[in-house]
Amino acid sequence: MAADLLIQIAVEGKEWKGNDWKRTLVFSSYGAFYCGWWQHFLYNIAYRRLFGPSTALFNAARTVLFDSVLHVPFVIFPVYYVYKALLLGGSHGETAVEGLRLYAEEAITINMRYYSVWVPANMLVFTIVPVPFRIGFIATTSFVWLSLVSFMTLRRTGPVVVSSTNGPQRLSDDDEKNTRVDTEIERGAA
Repeated sequence: MAADLLIQIAVEGKEWKGNDWKRTLVFSSYGAFYCGWWQHFLYNIAYRRLFGPSTALFNAARTVLFDSVLHVPFVIFPVYYVYKALLLGGSHGETAVEGLRLYAEEAITINMRYYSVWVPANMLVFTIVPVPFRIGFIATTSFVWLSLVSFMTLRRTGPVVVSSTNGPQRLSDDDEKNTRVDTEIERGAA
């Protein structure tokens, strides 16, 4: 919740009353249900049973490899994209199938971004972070990650925020299209 609100207020320039509360609810509920209880079970119980409690580098590497190759691309993101399509709709899709289709289009990009944050973080989780503090560490890292994901959602749905002498201003859809065309023309002319 805090990560999405930070992006909406600090990056998008929205005031408290102008926040997209539906989007905030999607991020919050996903974080609470999926990232909360599921990840506690997965990281603190299931992975310890599968890979043992050792914090040796080899054991951590195989745990993170399993998580990164199987769990993330085939469970985390498909669930997230379906969830987002069903709750947000619009450019995120209207049905579960459309959500999965969008994930298929963005899979390489979103997974590479995920790996850049979470592979190093999970190596720390499975080597030096004590079990009782794992979810807290993951939650802190998640704040940064969800801020990035929220920002990526903003880039998909707009509106574009530009600075002006009157503070941040939201562009209408027509102004946004014209600004993008103008920017492309300026780049080509430069």
